[in-house]
Order: sequence, then C-alpha cells, then structure tokens
Amino acid sequence: MLGRITVALFFILLVWGNLVAGLKAGLACPDWPLCQGRVLPPFHFDVWMEFMHRVIAAVATLFLIPLSCRRFREYRGAAKSVPLAALVIVAAEILIGGFTVLLELPVQLTTLHFMAGLMVFVLASYMATFDGEEARFSLRGYAGLFFGLGAFLFSQAALGAYVRHSGAGLACADFPTCQGNWLPAVITGPLFVHFSHRLTAYLIFLTFAVLYIAARLDNRLRNHRRTALLLLLACLAQIGVGAGVVLSGLDYGATAAHLALALIMMLLTGRMWVQTIKEGGGGS
Repeated sequence: MLGRITVALFFILLVWGNLVAGLKAGLACPDWPLCQGRVLPPFHFDVWMEFMHRVIAAVATLFLIPLSCRRFREYRGAAKSVPLAALVIVAAEILIGGFTVLLELPVQLTTLHFMAGLMVFVLASYMATFDGEEARFSLRGYAGLFFGLGAFLFSQAALGAYVRHSGAGLACADFPTCQGNWLPAVITGPLFVHFSHRLTAYLIFLTFAVLYIAARLDNRLRNHRRTALLLLLACLAQIGVGAGVVLSGLDYGATAAHLALALIMMLLTGRMWVQTIKEGGGGS
C-alpha cells in the first residue's frame, strides 16, 4: 500500500507541475523555500497552484523516504541501488526545483527538474512492485524489449518537456501537417525540436502496433495481449490529445492530459516488463 500511494503521489506531482507550467505560474512564488516570503502565502490562484506543487512534492517525499528505507533493508546486492538512487535523485530534484525558481525558469534546468521527477516516479514504481524476496532485474529476451520500450517512452517524455519549456510547442501550429506541409522545407531551431517530438510519437505508435500484432501471433506473448492493446489505444489517444494541445494553442488542461497519458503508458510498459520477469521469460 505504501508503494502504491507513493507512486500515485508522484503521478499527481508530475501532472500538477505540468499544470503549473501551463498556467505560467512557475514564478508565482519567486523565492524558495518560502513563497512570497511566507510559509503560508496569500491566496491567489496562481500562487497557490505553485505553492500546492511544493506541498505535494513534500508529501510525496515523506512517503518515498520510508518506502526507500524499507526496500533498502529488504533488497540484496545490486537491488539496493534502487532505493538509494531514489533518495539521492529526489534530494537533487528538490535542489534543482529551488534553483529553477531562483534562476527564473531556465529551459535546461526546468527540463532536468522534470526528468528527475520522472526518474523518481519510475524507481518508486519498481519499489512498489518488488519486495525484498523477489527484487529482480533482467534484460533477457522480451524483458529487454519491454525495458527498452520504457526507456524510449522516458526519452520521449523528456523531449516533450524540452519542447514545452523551450517554447517550441507551437513551432508547428497545425496538425497533422507542420506549417502547412507534411515535411517542412527547413527544419531548424524550435521547429526541429517540435518536429522530432512528433516523428518520435509516430514511431512509438508503429512500435506498439507491431507489438500488439506480435502478441496476437506469438504464444510467448499471449499473457501480454490485453496490455499490448491498452498500450496501443493509449498511444492513439496520446496522439489525439497531442493534436489537441497544438490546435488549442497549448491549453493547460490538454497538456496535463498529454503528460498523464505518457505516464500511464510508462506504467503499462513497466507492467509488461515485470510480468515477463515474474513468469521467468526474462530470466533473473
């Protein structure tokens, strides 16, 4: 239960942070660790959006600490690095978050802040799944494929964060074309960043389509058919929401839904990886 609550809190934290960015409320508390010089700031919507982001981060960390300590005692060998890494990264994320505010939201730092939070989300998911008796890691066979897909999704999410924070979100303001063309004549700067994110999304969709077909045809993947279908449908929905993000002019609700779907896809891919390991298909 502790693990699931921790994962849920970091899920909410990431999506909430996305809402803060969409509302351009990241500097509503221009100081750190206080907010407008107070422990409890005056009530203004944008101020409290940023303030609650900090509160959720604190609560999520308070749940992560006992989970990590418990798993560190239970895990053996290299598996101990998972809870240790979670604590180190969350500490770094807190500091990065502080510097992000004090330095007025530099693009690279805000992207790094998101990536750190996403990595903690991944590590918390691992600790929520594996207790000390069965903590394992494998890249053998299909386990390696599913792990690679998860890493691919992580990279795409990080690229999406860079698109958002670098101001490239509307470099292609139309959909499915980009600046009225399927392939822009010149792809540089923000357009390159945005178009790369789009092309990667299409590649991910094709990958999940092939995975679903393989799951239908290969009996070794029969236990993954339902999850593979959910992944394919989630990816299709993700592309649709991504189109909505662009066509709405970066509506904050659409961008938050876009991230939420990405996190769900990562959880589904992680489930396939874990199931493969537990079934012995990925080795130990």
